[in-house]
Amino acid sequence: MKSMTKRLLAALLAVAALFALAGCSKSDKADAAPKDYTKILHDARPDEDNEYYMIFSPGEDGKFTAQYGYSAEYEADQLSDEVANMMMPLLGLEDDMYDDFAASVSGMMVRVYGVAIVKPAEGKTQDVVDALDAYVQSQQKSMEHYLEDQYQIASAARVATVPTGEVVMVCCEDSDTVFENIKKALAA
Repeated sequence: MKSMTKRLLAALLAVAALFALAGCSKSDKADAAPKDYTKILHDARPDEDNEYYMIFSPGEDGKFTAQYGYSAEYEADQLSDEVANMMMPLLGLEDDMYDDFAASVSGMMVRVYGVAIVKPAEGKTQDVVDALDAYVQSQQKSMEHYLEDQYQIASAARVATVPTGEVVMVCCEDSDTVFENIKKALAA
């Protein structure tokens, strides 16, 4: 009887340990805290870019918000309208294509600049990649016979889906370093 109790107790402890280990190894992305894409972009790029280019992202009630760069010069509604009517069309991103994002682009025709992290909506990853690729191609075409140094920046641009599932676009000076900084921060 004593031997049977020990065996039963050992079996129960083994099952409890198995459930504990299974619970520890479970990786559920839905339980993960949302990533601060604005902070990731800010930290991935040079201070000069943070000074000159705002980083915009979705806000509440379908509006947009922004930080850094020239964003402080605008009232909230005016800023949201500029992002909705100028920046989003430049990137080709439509509301149903993303769950979240942060982006920074230059609307000036003498400077190639665009960085973005987009968390695609379910089933929309390729649509996001296509939109950001079209932005890069547009920048390349605009600068090809206009400003050689800006054309070189556009030609070195990258759009890729990173292992964490976000689509990252980097179209700026030192694009490889900025891309790797973003990729590393997203994986952390």
